[in-house]
Amino acid sequence: MDIVHLLPDSVANQIAAGEVVQRPASVVKELMENAIDAGARHIQVILKNVGKTVIQVIDDGKGMSPMDARMAFERHATSKISSAQDLFSIQTLGFRGEALPSIASVAEVELKTKQEEDELGSCIFIAASELKSQESVNTSKGTNISVKNLFYNIPARRKFLKSDTTELRNITTEFQRVALTHPETAFSLSNNGTPLYDLPVSGLRQRIVNIFGKTINARLLNIECSTGLADIKGYIGSPEQARKTYGEQFFFVNNRFMKHPFFHKAVMEAYSGLLPNDCIPSYFIYFTVDPALIDVNIHPTKTEIKFQNETDFFQILTASIKEALGKFNITPPLDFDTEGKPDYTPPVSSETPYVPQIHYNPGYNPFHYTTDKITPADSDFEKPKATFPATRKVPANWDILFDGIQEKEEAQQTLIPGMSAPAHPILAAASCYFQIKGRYIVAAVQSGLLLVDQKRAHERILFDKYLDQLSARKTAGQKNMFPDILELSVNDFLLIGELLKDLEYLGFELNVSGKNCYAIQATPPDLSYSHAKEILIELLEHYKNTEGNIREKMHERVVLAFAKAAAINYNTPLEYEEMKEMIEKLFNCKHYHFTADGKTIIHILKYEDVNSWFK
Repeated sequence: MDIVHLLPDSVANQIAAGEVVQRPASVVKELMENAIDAGARHIQVILKNVGKTVIQVIDDGKGMSPMDARMAFERHATSKISSAQDLFSIQTLGFRGEALPSIASVAEVELKTKQEEDELGSCIFIAASELKSQESVNTSKGTNISVKNLFYNIPARRKFLKSDTTELRNITTEFQRVALTHPETAFSLSNNGTPLYDLPVSGLRQRIVNIFGKTINARLLNIECSTGLADIKGYIGSPEQARKTYGEQFFFVNNRFMKHPFFHKAVMEAYSGLLPNDCIPSYFIYFTVDPALIDVNIHPTKTEIKFQNETDFFQILTASIKEALGKFNITPPLDFDTEGKPDYTPPVSSETPYVPQIHYNPGYNPFHYTTDKITPADSDFEKPKATFPATRKVPANWDILFDGIQEKEEAQQTLIPGMSAPAHPILAAASCYFQIKGRYIVAAVQSGLLLVDQKRAHERILFDKYLDQLSARKTAGQKNMFPDILELSVNDFLLIGELLKDLEYLGFELNVSGKNCYAIQATPPDLSYSHAKEILIELLEHYKNTEGNIREKMHERVVLAFAKAAAINYNTPLEYEEMKEMIEKLFNCKHYHFTADGKTIIHILKYEDVNSWFK
């Protein structure tokens, strides 16, 4: 009995759709690239329910004839290549002939299209790979395609889609990638009637600014390099504006977006010595190369591209970025005055003046005297060395004037100043706090030397504090007299919207103020107003860099990100009392050994270990 057979087209298309159409963003990418290949100069992307209900792409390209419109939904049908040799000279974005049939196999698709020379256009309706209707209609030049009810016939695929916010961020990412390759084309994107992008025809730099906001303009550095192997142009970000998460890193080859870890390594090598730890610079880099030197056909989504002689491209890219950084005088600073000097903050004396609280007996009578014997040793004045008794009048019951003061002082000295609980046993004999390398606080304790990472300690303290505040639903924000405006990219604006309620519980009050902007109306009381904008941006970066997106852990992720953003930085000098207070607060935390993300905070160097060094 024969068991090998051909799959029906509908099933084969769904298998192909698994590679090409993974989420609504995949549909947006494929349809926008088709519009670009059709020569469109105005492209509209209209979404309903972040594309789960409707994805509509309207362009003013050259359109299709009725026969082409029907053939476009057949597998391996394409107008881009006609022979195997064409695969080595690809200039268009889409060429496989799988996008439309794959989309039509998992959704309902309505296509309206018309060529400029035709009087009428064509309208096709296909659902689950089955042609439902085709008729002539009166429509404008170009193509208007609507993808409805994505994955309606594959409920399992639809169930695994992410939250609306996540899916919308994926769509805006794909939208940005296409829009950045064609600044000569106008693009717009809206969701449920709300405009997200409205990008007019412009130059490349202005297109970048229109997408990522005005603040990026001042930190863009131009790069341009022309060799026999490739032409490289674009913009890179200044080192001091580098962020800790990805989002503004783009490679393009022949106007096609690509992911290339090897070339990213070349960028990081060019920035070596200029970047803060764990930071990634922004870059928008465009390669123009002979199509015969690249292979764009190694992945279904065509984002992974193979280069011949990758090492040569690596060196050219590194050199061009270094040249741009040097041209703008961005080099590592050399401080000759402090080079070679030890980084040491002298300890402040642990002897702090004690201001006693006077408690006296109001019933004491200072005019009631009694007679007492004294000896020369009792006198405050130097007397002849003789042993003779003498008498003096002293106030009666003088010892009860400050009755109770000794007991109260002893009780007070068992508590840490400003604290309501006894000192931690480790700190019982702590003394001589000092700071080394702008990073560690060191204190002598009974068992040895206590070393504390100051930033991590502050993170732990803030994490516990704000987690309690968030759990208690406290809104203790401090109103700002002059609200600051926080301008964001579309993706960050959407992310803030997702975190808005948690930020309010932390003490922030943010109101929408214009396109992709929030007005900071209130800030947490212990957060400097002047740093609120910076802290919110850092919070976003830390939040995006935190693993996991389980809803139950959302509050902890927000608080962890806020604690990391608000904690003091390394190389921040601390006074003696500040170091002492921080360590005391740290040891009041339940888990003072580790940060909320598992990093070590303290280490005790035992005296016996030190003694073993000198044996």
